[in-house]
Amino acid sequence: MNQERTMSRGIRSSRLISYDDTARSPPMAVPMRNRHPEGSSASFRNSYDPGSRKEHSMSKTIEQLLICGLCELRLTVPKMLNCQHTFCLECLEECLHKQTDRSFIGCITCGTKQLLKDPDLTVLPSNLHIDNMLQMMHPAPSLSSSLIRSPVGSYQLENNLTPTLQCSKCQTVSETTLHKCDHCMSMLCAICWLGHVDELARQVGQLEGQLKSAIEKLDHKLIDYKSRFSEINDEITACFRDKMLALQRQQTELLDSSQGILNDAVCSHELVREKIDQLLASIGRPIGGALDPVQLYLKMHKDMSVILEEVSLWGRERILFNREKLKVETVFDAPTAPTVKRSSSAKAAPKHQLHPNSSETTVAQFYKSHVYKPRLLWNHCQRPTGVGFAPWNHDGLEKPLLYVAGSECRIVFGIDKTNGHIVQKITHEELSYPQGITFDPERKELFVSDKWKHCIFVFSQEGQLLRKLCTKGDQAGQLRSPEGIAFCTGDCLFVCDTGNDRVQCLSTTDGKAHSQFGRLTKDQLIKASQTKISSRMVDLKNPTDIAVQKNASVLVLDAGNRRVKLFNKYGEQLLEFGQTGTINGQFQYPEVIGVDPAGFILVGDGGNAKILVYRPNGQFVTALGSRGDSAGKFNWISGLCVSKDWEIVISDYKNHAVQLIS
Repeated sequence: MNQERTMSRGIRSSRLISYDDTARSPPMAVPMRNRHPEGSSASFRNSYDPGSRKEHSMSKTIEQLLICGLCELRLTVPKMLNCQHTFCLECLEECLHKQTDRSFIGCITCGTKQLLKDPDLTVLPSNLHIDNMLQMMHPAPSLSSSLIRSPVGSYQLENNLTPTLQCSKCQTVSETTLHKCDHCMSMLCAICWLGHVDELARQVGQLEGQLKSAIEKLDHKLIDYKSRFSEINDEITACFRDKMLALQRQQTELLDSSQGILNDAVCSHELVREKIDQLLASIGRPIGGALDPVQLYLKMHKDMSVILEEVSLWGRERILFNREKLKVETVFDAPTAPTVKRSSSAKAAPKHQLHPNSSETTVAQFYKSHVYKPRLLWNHCQRPTGVGFAPWNHDGLEKPLLYVAGSECRIVFGIDKTNGHIVQKITHEELSYPQGITFDPERKELFVSDKWKHCIFVFSQEGQLLRKLCTKGDQAGQLRSPEGIAFCTGDCLFVCDTGNDRVQCLSTTDGKAHSQFGRLTKDQLIKASQTKISSRMVDLKNPTDIAVQKNASVLVLDAGNRRVKLFNKYGEQLLEFGQTGTINGQFQYPEVIGVDPAGFILVGDGGNAKILVYRPNGQFVTALGSRGDSAGKFNWISGLCVSKDWEIVISDYKNHAVQLIS
């Protein structure tokens, strides 16, 4: 009875594992026990032992390796791709048939594409390891089915069967020694062994083909790699070519700047020499025959003193090249005190009787008959640009400060016009090239246009930066190299957008555009219409300065066209005057504009070195000044304003000076 129970329990110790693809491959018998080596006294573990469950898990893992990734069934005629992934031959042929381009076959597992020299997929290599595993999965007589457990606990052969050896491929049972393949761990008979060796030889040949394909792929990668480095070398060459071109352009600009400074010096030297030669010629003539020898003598002494002063001032600056900033700089050895030039007459000039409501005839007669004399010659600033009187009195002073923009030193100076003392300095680390100046009298704010930063800086009365308006660009509310600016009543700031050939009316609080007029592009007009910004096409070319009259009309100095144009606040042109020339009333290089309390228009012409005065209707009245580097003369007028007392302030870019004449 015990022996029968033992035998029945031994028979139940083996169970079948069922698969979905049993139609293609028969199920595999997985024994739940292992037989100990012959002669061992240890007993077999029962089917509930943990080692038995581990063996069952390994069987499942092996079965998963035998599943095709395309049909998800057990592999039949497995073929291996170059990526070492294996699929059914039938599945691969079906995939290839569905493809339009049959020059390659793709692996769905890793995505690798394998080029096909022959559309016949039977030439693909077989996976011998998978083949042998499939063969081992087929049911075959085994010794385990013939073993029974004896009552004493050891295994014996049922019916006294003699142990036999079976070929893994043909399933032939042989009592002779079989050949073992260390590659696939198969036991083969002599006949199957010969076929197996031939299959290995064929796969070795295929390995050669795969190696050649790998070499070809590697060579292609090398070509691509070299091509990429060729592109990188071209990029490096182009980059340094651009940098060298930029450096060459910068070198040309620096050389031109240096040559310009030299030309100015040579020109001023020739002027001084000409004055000396004229005085020598006068000295060479006897004074005895003159109508008034004493006056002639005094005039010679006066001219002599002026010439000696000009000689002492000539060449006082040192020209240096700043390697770090890459710029030519003018450095003065020792700053001189502000020079106040007053009338040589002992009597003070009588105060005029003009007021803003004076008739045009009266004001015109004043300009024609009044002898303007320099009251202040201030030379503490190199290359001054915009000038203007603040509409408020500074603390401790009875009169407002005169503000001067220093483009070279990046400082806006507030000076006392009576003695030239510097009372206030306004600057900021981001301020690069201060150009134009204007004021908001209600908020007591100072607006400074920065030509190089393409924006407007807004400072408080105390000189603190409050905000910046606008950025670089060509759309409404953007600027490119702005120069002249003028404040209008309300929230309006008119700006000469010089680089964009237009004038913009901006908000003083946030810089948003209210309107614009000038040479506008189609894109600018479209975007302005979308944002409902008033825009008007007007012929402007490099407008450099702007002024607002009492009736809110806008005067624009159209420097590129050598014209002065009057507009209303909507950009409609009302008046235009001016022409190119060198005689009085004509322009050569006009750069700045101003308006006096009576509405008369003053234009600073750097090319003619004069201040031209016009009636409000554009009729020429007179010209003030001449070329020179002494008091009362100009070399290049770069800033202009008129006070409520008809004092005219002129900044001279080349003479590095600011003059106040009255």
